[in-house]
Amino acid sequence: MTEAPLLHAPQPPGSHHFAPILRPDLATFYARRAARLRALAAGHELSEYLVLAAQVTDAQAACLGAPAADLPPDPAGIAAAGLWPALLDRMLADLRPKVAAPVREALAQLQALPEAARRTAAIALAEGRFDAVDPALAPFLWAALSAEVARAARAAPLPGPTAQEPPDCPLCGTAPVASTILTGDDQGLRYLHCALCDCDWHMVRAKCTNCGDAGQLDYLSFETPEAPIRAEACGACGSYLKVISQERDREADTVADDLASLVLDDAASAEGFGRSGFNPFALPSG
Repeated sequence: MTEAPLLHAPQPPGSHHFAPILRPDLATFYARRAARLRALAAGHELSEYLVLAAQVTDAQAACLGAPAADLPPDPAGIAAAGLWPALLDRMLADLRPKVAAPVREALAQLQALPEAARRTAAIALAEGRFDAVDPALAPFLWAALSAEVARAARAAPLPGPTAQEPPDCPLCGTAPVASTILTGDDQGLRYLHCALCDCDWHMVRAKCTNCGDAGQLDYLSFETPEAPIRAEACGACGSYLKVISQERDREADTVADDLASLVLDDAASAEGFGRSGFNPFALPSG
């Protein structure tokens, strides 16, 4: 994506019958995300990191057959009592022979970290205390925690209907990465994607995903008003979150395409907006 003046465009609403929550099959989901990350890495200025994210996603997929604790999808509860440290060890073994030397140093630190320290760090991440965890270690801890929370979210009963569409995940309570406009059978519907359990929940279009205001939205992009990735910025609460359209790019993946478009985050921030969610491979610094 080349940096250019931001464009501002309206977003038409869309609605029809829908499933309130989507829980995609994890094996298929991880394979698709890893492939998209590698495709986006070609010629990208963040190529090495996008490939690393693909390798981490592959390592998450390698954990699918491992035991999981019989716990509800409560991130802090699973961080404290789940089996995810064993998943982390499996991920580290999968990653070690594939990654560059500086990354192997971070993996070695994680390998040597006592389980109590691992759990303390994971609890801090689950509670949003990102500044309490070494940023070089945090994405790997998050990925292992995510691998267990994601399975717990798929085994848990679905929550009952609510009057409002929540800004955070109705299954595990985590903030979204971005929203996605779907294609295929769900064409035109918008779903928010959870940064931890990788489930999706519906939210009507043309309203702020953070505060619900519909009157002060602006859509920012570097391309055309029909760009597949735009920042939905809200003048009412000052937040923004990206909208990624699979109608305009059928291969788009919420996490991968969000990560590959961090330059748009810089531009939205420069215009005075704060991001209301985060990417699991670009965790907040505080």
